[in-house]
Amino acid sequence: MSAGSATTGGGAPQTGAASAPSAEPVHKKPPAPLTSTPKADKRRGLVYEGLKPAPKGDRCVGVYSVSRAGLCTHGPDAPPKGIDITKDTPPAAKGTAEPASLTGDGEQAPSATEALRGAPAVIDARKGGVAASPAAPGSPGTPQAPASGSKVVCDGDGTTGNRVQVLYVHAPGRDRFGQYAASFKQWAAETDVIYNASAEETGGERHVRYVTEADCTVSVLDVEVSAGDLQEFGAMNNALAAKGFNRRDRKYMVFADAQVYCGIGTFNGDERPGQDNLSNFGPSYGRTDSGCWGGSTPAHELGHNLGAVNNSAPHTSKAAHCVDEWDIMCYSDAPYYPKMQTICPDRANDNRLDCGHDDYFHTNPKPGSYLATHWNIANNRFLMADGGTTNPDPGPTPTRTPGPTRTPDPTRPPVTGPDAQVSQITPNSAVVSWPKVPSAAGYDLLVDGKKTADVKDTVVRLTNLTPGTAYKVAVAARGTDGKASAPGRAAAFRTLPTDGGSPTRPGTAYVMVNGLTGQAVDLWGGSAADGTVAIAYQRHGYANQQWSFENAGGGALRVKSAQSGKCLELGGGGQAAAGQYVAQRPCRDTAAQKWRLNASGGGAYVLQPEGSSLVLGISKRWYYGGWLLELQQKNGQGYQNWTLAKAAS
Repeated sequence: MSAGSATTGGGAPQTGAASAPSAEPVHKKPPAPLTSTPKADKRRGLVYEGLKPAPKGDRCVGVYSVSRAGLCTHGPDAPPKGIDITKDTPPAAKGTAEPASLTGDGEQAPSATEALRGAPAVIDARKGGVAASPAAPGSPGTPQAPASGSKVVCDGDGTTGNRVQVLYVHAPGRDRFGQYAASFKQWAAETDVIYNASAEETGGERHVRYVTEADCTVSVLDVEVSAGDLQEFGAMNNALAAKGFNRRDRKYMVFADAQVYCGIGTFNGDERPGQDNLSNFGPSYGRTDSGCWGGSTPAHELGHNLGAVNNSAPHTSKAAHCVDEWDIMCYSDAPYYPKMQTICPDRANDNRLDCGHDDYFHTNPKPGSYLATHWNIANNRFLMADGGTTNPDPGPTPTRTPGPTRTPDPTRPPVTGPDAQVSQITPNSAVVSWPKVPSAAGYDLLVDGKKTADVKDTVVRLTNLTPGTAYKVAVAARGTDGKASAPGRAAAFRTLPTDGGSPTRPGTAYVMVNGLTGQAVDLWGGSAADGTVAIAYQRHGYANQQWSFENAGGGALRVKSAQSGKCLELGGGGQAAAGQYVAQRPCRDTAAQKWRLNASGGGAYVLQPEGSSLVLGISKRWYYGGWLLELQQKNGQGYQNWTLAKAAS
C-alpha cells in the first residue's frame, strides 16, 4: 500500500526554504567518543547489534553510527515501566474492510464519481466546473470511515514539502496491514496531540506535518523488507533507502512488525539554531516495534529525529535524553546512567515535551535563553505552526508573540484569496492546493486569469491540460454573500512534455498516473511476492510505483516493476476478460504479459493486453486501502487513461 509523498514537476522533492543541510553537526563542547556498547538486554529491547561507537572526528561522535548513509543514533530506548516488548500491542481501532473478491464483473465498471473515492475533486481545465468529486462517506462501496480521533491537521495537497511519512514495515508472510492500518493512523494522531498540547503550554501551536490522505488521516505505507533486515536498525534503514525511502524532505515514522526493540531513532546532535541545522532535513528514521505500538513511543523517537535532546541542554543526560522528570524524552540512559530529578511532579507530563520548556521545545522562548540561542525543535520544518501554515520561523530568536484568537466574521467576505500551490505535475494534469480561509464559503479557481470553477475543497486536480505548456493558477475566496475576493498569489507551472510516444528507452522508469484520479499503478503492500496484485493508490513515486517498458516483440511491451523486477501479468488463467485483475509474476515470454500502450490524446495512453480490445482501468473493488485494477470494456472514462511521469532519480 502506498500513499502520497509527491515530487514537483516529476523532479526532485521540494525541501522548503532551507536549501541544504550543514556538512556536520556543531557542538558547544565536542562529545567524548563512546568506547564500547552496553551489555544487551533483549527482553527489554536493548539490542546494540549493528551500532558502531563513532570515533573522534566522526560526525556521529558521542553516539553510534548506523546505516550506509552515515546516520547517527543514540541507541535503543528502554520500554516504559510495565511494557513487555515480546507481547503485541492489540489494535486500537477496527481493522479495514476485507478485500473484494479478485473475480470481478466487467459490466459494472465504476462511474467517475465512484472512481474518485479518496482522491481530490477533478476540474476539467477546458470545460470548467467540477467534473466529479469524491463520494460522500457512507455511500455504497465507500471504504470504512476513519476511526474517531484519527484525523490530523491537513496542509496543502498532503504530500508536497517537508513531511513525516508513516510506514508499516514487515517481513514476507507477515502482513497485518489490514488489521492495524486504522490503529497506525490513530497512534500517529495521538503523537500529534502530544506535540500540540506541549506547544499550548508555551502559548503556541505545533502540529506534525504528516503526509496525509484526502480524508485528513495520516498516510500509512505498507512496506515489505526481509526478515533479516528487520532484526537490526541499520539494516532496516538500508533496506528502506534501497526502496526510495531516503528523501531529504521526509522523516519516516516506522511501525515495525517485530519484537527486537521498544524504540530506536536517528539523531543528529546538532546544536546550532539556524536553518541549516541537520535536524531540519531527512532522511530520518524513528522505529517502534509491536510491543510498544501506541502514540507515546513514536512521539519519543520523532523527538530524536527532530533534534532532541542535545548535550548542551540544561538538563541533558549526555546521551540524547533529559533528566528532569516527568517528560516524554527523559530517563536515565546508557552509558552514563545519570541521576534523575523530579522537577515536574505531575506524572501526566510523561506524555508531554520538555518539562519546564527549557531544554529542547518552546514555541516562543525568551530572548537570550538557551532555546533562543540553541536548537529548538519547535522550529523544526517538519512541524506546522498556527493551524496549518507551513514551517515555523527557524531563526535563532523567534519574536512572534501569540495574539488573541479572533473568530472570523462570516458576514464579511475575505479581502484576498489564499496563495496557490501546484504539485504532482504530469503532461496533462496537476494538483492545485491552498490554505483554508476560515471566513470563506467557497473558492473560485482561475486558470490563466479566467475563472474555471467554483469549489469548496482546498485541493483539486486540474485535468485536460496541454503537454509542455505554461499555466498560471490563482484562487479567490468567496464570502457567504457570494462575492469573491481578489485572487491570492498565483502559482506558475509547466506541464511535462510527452515522451514522443515511445516510452521504451532502457533504464527509464515511469510512474503511471491515472488520468481521472491522479492515483498511480502500485503493487499492493510493496511486496516482491509472485501474485501481488496491482492497485490504484495515491501517487508517491517510491519503487513500488515505478515501471519500465520492455520490448516484447511485434510492437508489444512488458511492464516491469522497478522494485521487484517482475512483470504485470493477467490474473486468473491469463486470459483477457472484462473484470480480470492483474498481478506481478517473473518476466517471461508469455501472451499474458504482453501489452500495447496506445496513445489516447493529450499525452495520455490506454494500456491494453496484446490482441484484446479491453483496457486497464480502476475498478470499484476495494482492496485493503486501494482500488484493484482490472480489464474493462473501453468507455472513454478518464479512469482508463494513464500518463507517464518520469520517476525521480
